[in-house]
Amino acid sequence: MRRFLDAVLDSIFRLFADKGARMTMVVSILIYAFLYPQPYTGEVVRDVPIVVIDQDGSTASRELRRRVDNSDQVAVVAHTDGLPAAQEMFNARKVYGVLIIPPDFEQDLLHGRQSPIAAFGDGSYFLLYGAISSAVSSAANSLGAEIRVSRLTALGVDAGTAAALVSPVVITSVPQFNPNGGYASFAVPAAFILIIQQTLLIGIGIMHAGKPARPGIARVATPTAYILLYTFWVAVTQLLLPVIYGLPQVGHPITLFAIAVPFLMAVTAMGFALVQVIPTREGMIFFLVVQGLPLFFITGVSWPIESVPDPIRWLAMAVPSTSAMSAIIRVDQMGASLSMIIPIVKLQLALAVGYAAIAYALHNWRFPNSS
Repeated sequence: MRRFLDAVLDSIFRLFADKGARMTMVVSILIYAFLYPQPYTGEVVRDVPIVVIDQDGSTASRELRRRVDNSDQVAVVAHTDGLPAAQEMFNARKVYGVLIIPPDFEQDLLHGRQSPIAAFGDGSYFLLYGAISSAVSSAANSLGAEIRVSRLTALGVDAGTAAALVSPVVITSVPQFNPNGGYASFAVPAAFILIIQQTLLIGIGIMHAGKPARPGIARVATPTAYILLYTFWVAVTQLLLPVIYGLPQVGHPITLFAIAVPFLMAVTAMGFALVQVIPTREGMIFFLVVQGLPLFFITGVSWPIESVPDPIRWLAMAVPSTSAMSAIIRVDQMGASLSMIIPIVKLQLALAVGYAAIAYALHNWRFPNSS
């Protein structure tokens, strides 16, 4: 046992002695941990600047403008009477949306006619566009509901009955597992699973591409050292960072590591298999870097997994992050129990055994005389 522990420590010292591996497997994780969550600390989009073209200038149009501006999602930063001035501000990126209130807006409302308004948003920034659309719709709906209630009460209908007639169904929206409805709460923990996988694979490529396996007990101690190091990084990224950035976290740490450790075993075995197929550092780095974004899209986090074609979905299951990402998120943010993720744990262990067998067979074929 003492020899094995010494071999594990020796593998860690070798990692830190190699500048490329140290930068990839240690420094890059620290940089990612500090920088990656920073753009999302605001969680939700607020105060998107818009310009209002009020062609009516009535009490009702001013009330609509006030309600839109009072929304947390947008901020009315300018008013203008003409579309050219609004387009100039939009093209200059001083605003990201335009609200047009047509002439006779109030008169149409008073006469019981529909009075359509127009809202334009920058569709190239989908979150900004969604915030503008939601704020304008909410303001218009609330104003319209008040006008309908006023009409009914003027006809002698009780105020409570009038409100029920206008809005017979009241919707209370309660977001589960992401109370803030924020982007960071679902994107950051998921992204770090892929970051852990890719840096571990690249680090193994840097340390072992084109080289025979270390002899004796070191052949087992080396992957063990990498798994132990990255178990620490899982704790940092999935347990510590959520506390620092206030992200939802309801899962039990033991359940988290019950899926994280098999995941790291599968990734490590995959890395040693890849270095037998791609025998150069440069080749490994190039191959893995270009895989990052496609792998993120096929995990079902940024795009519904149901919309991914079946052949691609089944092929993606051979990559440890595909199933592990959803399992770790279910544990860490949704409170899934161990029994709920047992199938994925079994899959990760199967991937670990399969990739280890491939690595062993290919290594013995490439280096038949190595001990």
